[in-house]
Amino acid sequence: MKQTMAAKSRSKTISLLALFIGILCLYFPVTTTAVVAESGAAVDLLYLTLVWPGTLCRTGKCCMPTKGKPAIDFLIEDLKTMDQYGQIIQNSKPKCSFSINQMSSLIPDLYSNWCNLSCPCNDGFTNWKKTWCNYGRCSELNQTSYIMTALNLTASANLLEVFQVNGIVPSSSDSYKLGDIYIALMANLGLSTQVECVTITKGASNSTLLSKINFCVSADGQNFINCPFDIKQTCDRELWFYPFTRKQLKKCRKDYVSSGGLIKMATEKHLAM
Repeated sequence: MKQTMAAKSRSKTISLLALFIGILCLYFPVTTTAVVAESGAAVDLLYLTLVWPGTLCRTGKCCMPTKGKPAIDFLIEDLKTMDQYGQIIQNSKPKCSFSINQMSSLIPDLYSNWCNLSCPCNDGFTNWKKTWCNYGRCSELNQTSYIMTALNLTASANLLEVFQVNGIVPSSSDSYKLGDIYIALMANLGLSTQVECVTITKGASNSTLLSKINFCVSADGQNFINCPFDIKQTCDRELWFYPFTRKQLKKCRKDYVSSGGLIKMATEKHLAM
């Protein structure tokens, strides 16, 4: 009985602590500007950014990828390398070798969870290459491990499930409090997350939409860690989390497809030098 009461007390204390920290994040944000540092600087952490496609399609054009079908979920934007102050560590070397054949087993997951919904329609290859060439080469991981790390972290975060168990589901009729978003994230992922929003204007009214969730990750890509910095607050206290369906994606004609070309396995068409 005493153990049960103690457990309840600890649970209540944790909830109150999460709420208190959430309030601090909302009202007293410590902001940092993402400055690009030279590739020789020390990489202290990785920074995973997941985007909500429902907001992307609501605020602009979104197109069906030329390969695969996007997951009805948060999608990977990139995985950056950073120092402890929030400065981006970026590789400045002009040449970069990126071989798709090295990670052929990851292609189905990449098409589903790391697709690029921007227009014109594309196969997502440019995003994977950019992430590796700009950031991955600064890390301690090889190409396949770096790309796999982004996929594994996304699956581990399981954002839609985290929100659903806390009563937060995509909706066109109900908005949510930013504080509740943070509490749901902190209860499951600690202080590793940072939220970004976009604002759209209709007539005289503004609406804030949930756009991205960022995660601070250990430099080896194994664990979510507490973010040692904060970002500029872009969310109001009330925000929208609109639904996403594949019907929102525009299908492109062949002459509207990105010139990057399609990935053809068993070749090195996409070996970039």
